[in-house]
Amino acid sequence: MREFFVDTNVLIDFAREIEPEATYAKELFLIACKKSFVMNICSLSYNTVYYITKKRQGRAKANTMMQWLSDFTKCLPVDHIVVKHAKISQFRDFEDAIQYFCAFQIPKCEAIITRNVRDFRTSAIPILTPYEFLCNEL
Repeated sequence: MREFFVDTNVLIDFAREIEPEATYAKELFLIACKKSFVMNICSLSYNTVYYITKKRQGRAKANTMMQWLSDFTKCLPVDHIVVKHAKISQFRDFEDAIQYFCAFQIPKCEAIITRNVRDFRTSAIPILTPYEFLCNEL
């Protein structure tokens, strides 16, 4: 089974419905479902996406989004090991470091899918934008 990690910013694009990023995010998950890819996300992403969705579209839409995420993604924990590695890493942004070390838990992670490629330049895992992922998989 092929596995990828989806950065929180891609999920935010999906939740906020801002184009063209929202379309890329939606297509990414459609292809993942069709091809049976595992799309992993950080456990902290749930809180962020819920907050943004609730603020913009209300509690019902936020609850629907949480159900959708739990159905179509695998949730990776943020434990003391992830936090420890993030703290001592070379990442400038602590949140990006958390995302990276969550992805690092996946033994055969093929790529981190993010809109924020520049912030992952020290990554040992390949980095793709949602658009690049789509181009590779179509």
